[in-house]
Amino acid sequence: MQQSTIHYQAPAAQIAASERYKVRINGQPVFVYGSQGAGYAMLSAEGRVTVEIEDSQAAEQVVVRPLRHAIQPIPDGGVLRFEAEAPIKLSVEFNDNIREPLFIWINPLEAQARPDPADPSVRYFRGGEVHQAGEIVLSDGETVYIEEGAVVHGRIKAENASNIAIRGRGILDGSLWREAEEGGKRHLMMLLAGCKQVTIEGISVIDGPTWHVVPAGSTHVAITNINILTYAGTGDGIDIVGCEDVTVDNVFVRSKDDCIAIKAVDYFHPAGLHEVRNVRVTRSVFWNAEWGNALEIGYETRCASISEVEFSDCDIIRCEFEGYESGGTFTIHNGDRADVHNVLYKNIRVEDSREKLIDIKVQFSQYSKDAERGHVRDIRFEDIAIVGGLLPVSIIRGYDAGHRIEQVTISNLTYRGEPLRGANEAKMVVELSKGIQFVS
Repeated sequence: MQQSTIHYQAPAAQIAASERYKVRINGQPVFVYGSQGAGYAMLSAEGRVTVEIEDSQAAEQVVVRPLRHAIQPIPDGGVLRFEAEAPIKLSVEFNDNIREPLFIWINPLEAQARPDPADPSVRYFRGGEVHQAGEIVLSDGETVYIEEGAVVHGRIKAENASNIAIRGRGILDGSLWREAEEGGKRHLMMLLAGCKQVTIEGISVIDGPTWHVVPAGSTHVAITNINILTYAGTGDGIDIVGCEDVTVDNVFVRSKDDCIAIKAVDYFHPAGLHEVRNVRVTRSVFWNAEWGNALEIGYETRCASISEVEFSDCDIIRCEFEGYESGGTFTIHNGDRADVHNVLYKNIRVEDSREKLIDIKVQFSQYSKDAERGHVRDIRFEDIAIVGGLLPVSIIRGYDAGHRIEQVTISNLTYRGEPLRGANEAKMVVELSKGIQFVS
């Protein structure tokens, strides 16, 4: 067994721990944060680790997701034990209670040296402390560094800044903002408008009042290894708004609204009306809770073009039932004038989708502002495996004869290992569309 390397720092003593769960990694106690019934534990490690969980409710049934890891906890005298290869991001669920999961985020060790706290271009938040930061505004060349074990109550904003970074292994916590802003103006947890060369790496963004990580009208944005946990209505995880050249890699998002949303809109900044091009989301885990969608393009598409978008090698561990006829796992809701084209979904595992699987529409919605309807074309689904749950319905629907959905190719779509070779087998409704093809 490969020897593991672990880095862990506990939070400040005044942080409330989960009342239900206790966790040890390689025998070392790891703090479990409590968050509206759920618990989450985090540290940094590489190599084979032993995870031990004590559950005060002594659940009889335990499922560890993503299922592809094939982790089967072994009960031993009130302790659940399993091994895993770190880094890894897991959701542990007890007795099918999806409102009280335990998230275990074992992050990669930091590859880059920590910045110098004395550097005037660095906002350094030390571990083991609680920081009341308010609004943090970044300028050219500046870095926010949140050390492991730090909890920062605040939000981050940058406008027309270049070469900025938000890094670390600590927590950006929005719960105090959310409580203070209910019924009033809701601030984003992170708004980076008109920026260039942006790095967001390693931190966890927790329980904000609305959208959490929002690059708007920005270019060359790298979002890597972050964790997002949201509970508020409209609590989107990552909103990529009017951006070019964006990568999202190795993230964990549990959100009450869209996990990933790609848009062009000026709700929070005029820069968000730019075209969208070259966005890649890969190697990530998503849980879409009661509202919204898992992987969404739309509804607000107020630009000429949204193109060159790829979602690959991801696990959708849940897409919960929304009930408003708009939710889904893979969704393109073109509510404005954009030409949405060249979109690829590849090598994605779907574990529990209680809403639509594929939902592609050109439509006029409550969010629409443009008078002209847009287009959706050249969409590919490759190696999509529905590995659990029921087979959800899918809908592909254009707006009218001049705004059809065109050229959608579905290759190797399977349900519990069996191929789905056509629209009927896939429970797919197709209207005002052409060139919809299933390929074995």
